[in-house]
Amino acid sequence: MPPSEREIRETLRSWVLGKAKDLDGGSLTDTTPLFERRHLRSLHVPELLLLLERLRGEPIDVEDMRAGDFRDIDTLVRRFVRSRAPS
Repeated sequence: MPPSEREIRETLRSWVLGKAKDLDGGSLTDTTPLFERRHLRSLHVPELLLLLERLRGEPIDVEDMRAGDFRDIDTLVRRFVRSRAPS
């Protein structure tokens, strides 16, 4: 059974907190700008894409990505989890 949206959000939060050494759990929300505030860097994108593919259970078409797709956790879920192809 695929993970619920809540479980996906929790996994993403945990992953971000593991990478963003300047961020604590109390200040990370689903709308915290991840790259704009430099909590994450471009070198994190490949690993984040792999995590998102694992969580959603299918590959992400990198040709379909747009600027802003990685803004915050809400955007990641909306763009890459909710938009997955129907089974």
